[in-house]
Amino acid sequence: MEKPVAVLLDTDIGDDIDDAWALAVCLMHPQINLIGVSTVYSDTVARSVIARWLIETTGKEIEVAAGEQHPLGRSVSLYRPNQMKAIPSEDEQRLKSGRSDGVAFLAEKIESYEGDNLVLLTVGPLTNAAKLIIEHPKVVEKITRVVSMVGTLVPEHTKPEYNAAVDPKATRILFECGKPLTMIGLDVTLRCKFSEGDLEELSRSEKLLTKRLIELTKAWQDAHRRPDGSAPTPILHDPLAALVVVEPDLVTLTPMKILVDDEGRTKKADGEPNCLVATDVHSSAVVNRLKSLLV
Repeated sequence: MEKPVAVLLDTDIGDDIDDAWALAVCLMHPQINLIGVSTVYSDTVARSVIARWLIETTGKEIEVAAGEQHPLGRSVSLYRPNQMKAIPSEDEQRLKSGRSDGVAFLAEKIESYEGDNLVLLTVGPLTNAAKLIIEHPKVVEKITRVVSMVGTLVPEHTKPEYNAAVDPKATRILFECGKPLTMIGLDVTLRCKFSEGDLEELSRSEKLLTKRLIELTKAWQDAHRRPDGSAPTPILHDPLAALVVVEPDLVTLTPMKILVDDEGRTKKADGEPNCLVATDVHSSAVVNRLKSLLV
């Protein structure tokens, strides 16, 4: 068996539910060695609580640091992520203390890493990643590659993808940084989704991690319940990016030059490729792989 890939996860866990499932992939996949987690955007301390709440179920000692709350060049209001409703208040109090210098934390983790295969996996807005690139360029040289759930090339998707749009400046910095970059965008992620049956199957798991994932998912569903009483099921944007770190055959990767406009739109351009873009996906295999790790 190949040596596990060291991964640093940067996430805005707590809003959409897919971040939590992506963290679970990083915790449970035998080929991933998760060495640290940073949180990004708005109430990053609350986000770090959710991450620690999941990590502690595995018994692994993985540090979580709260990162940048505001995108580059502008401020946002701080709000409580919807999934905090699933976490008992005593657990929140117990888990809320920790580092709040996420960018410096990432730099330290990279600098101290002694292996030869280190991946930065970003599944949220790219503020932490961009500040890492700007403030610690020498350290960034040690990163083997970056895998990001970001962007879209879907013609009918006229709005920029969420992660790219929250901090367009940061998104552009990442795409122009010169590091090997894999873009996992809406082109493929929208095709990977849990059904109600999948959630029912997962809810029967005896794993504490999976039980807590289901609790977070229910809180997310309650926050997004429709007028008719129905609720969405998770689209696996971020778990797909996590899986691609070590199972790239789940997608088709195409070299492209991608430019980022002022609103965060990712656009294909002529010229030397600056990233690999996922252009096709084995969606049923993604769902089955995720379930195999967590049931």
